[in-house]
Amino acid sequence: MAIIATIRPLLLALIVSAGATVALAQDASPSDNPATYRGTDREQRLVDGARKEGQVTVYSSMIVDQALRPLIDAFQTKYPFVRAQYVRDDPPQQLQKVMAESRAGHMVADVVESTGLEVPIRAADIDQPFWSPQIEAYDPGLRDPDNYWAPTRTSYLGACYNTNLVKPGEAPKSFADYLDLKWKGKIVWSSTVAGAMLFITGVRNFMGEDKAFAYLQKLAQQDIVSIPSANRVVVDRVMAGEYALCLDAFLHHPIISARKGAPIAPLPLDPVLTVVSSVMLPKAPPHPYAAMLFIDYLLSREGQQTLQRADYFPARLDVAASADLDQIVPRKIGLHENFISPIKMDADLPRSRELYMQLFAK
Repeated sequence: MAIIATIRPLLLALIVSAGATVALAQDASPSDNPATYRGTDREQRLVDGARKEGQVTVYSSMIVDQALRPLIDAFQTKYPFVRAQYVRDDPPQQLQKVMAESRAGHMVADVVESTGLEVPIRAADIDQPFWSPQIEAYDPGLRDPDNYWAPTRTSYLGACYNTNLVKPGEAPKSFADYLDLKWKGKIVWSSTVAGAMLFITGVRNFMGEDKAFAYLQKLAQQDIVSIPSANRVVVDRVMAGEYALCLDAFLHHPIISARKGAPIAPLPLDPVLTVVSSVMLPKAPPHPYAAMLFIDYLLSREGQQTLQRADYFPARLDVAASADLDQIVPRKIGLHENFISPIKMDADLPRSRELYMQLFAK
């Protein structure tokens, strides 16, 4: 789930031309529209419609071998009459594709699942509200009140460290500990939206603007190394012993690598930065019945258990994470969550980028 480019400038560059030519869905009453139909025969309608369509295309930022392919395979096993296919991209590339498809009036994506695109896609007016009976199993605080997106997975971000270079007792125990001079020149992070910019947003969210600015000024003196790659790549560099400490890992990545013997450990600190990924429905999906059938499956207990087995954190309340991932779930280890909603992530990005350029860009 790495966001490796700036989303807002991309949106501004594309939205003007997209606005006039965005593909609009056919006007349909709730009784006819598979996205909003709530009748008791809803599931059968979706199955019958999907059987006729025979195909669904899912755009997602999930890691292919870890989660996306198993999810697609599980869906197709349950609904063998639907040929399910996927396109995996990082969020900025996803945004480019759906904007281009919208401008051309020819949407390829039936479903979009990603992180940080909820607001840009809504601003571009290329998605539509939808309803699924599965959504009632989700925390209302994570859902869009207008139903333009629904949460699919949760991510916890924080530090990780190389266990050959840092002993557990020597690792930072608070954000203030990152300022210890012993870490100068030994810290690394990703210079991406999901990396440094999201870290800065998180600090601003729980410290407040004035305290956050003072803290970030001091943190900048630690000569943090910025790597223009996905968060996972940065974790790999820490594993290789190039750096002692990473500030912006997706905290399940170090656990997965440590299972295989890598010298890496997660370091969740209070409060733990928390974000959600969401599923969205384009306005004019080529296979609307199959699209809703897939969304229902993704949000269902069965679909969320597929993500659980893939070492993702299901957003559904009645599906827990894998047992050994509990060590980084804030509520399981007595820590607070520093939740950044999609709306806040988008709204705070310009200032966080400005602070990054001012204090950390070399």
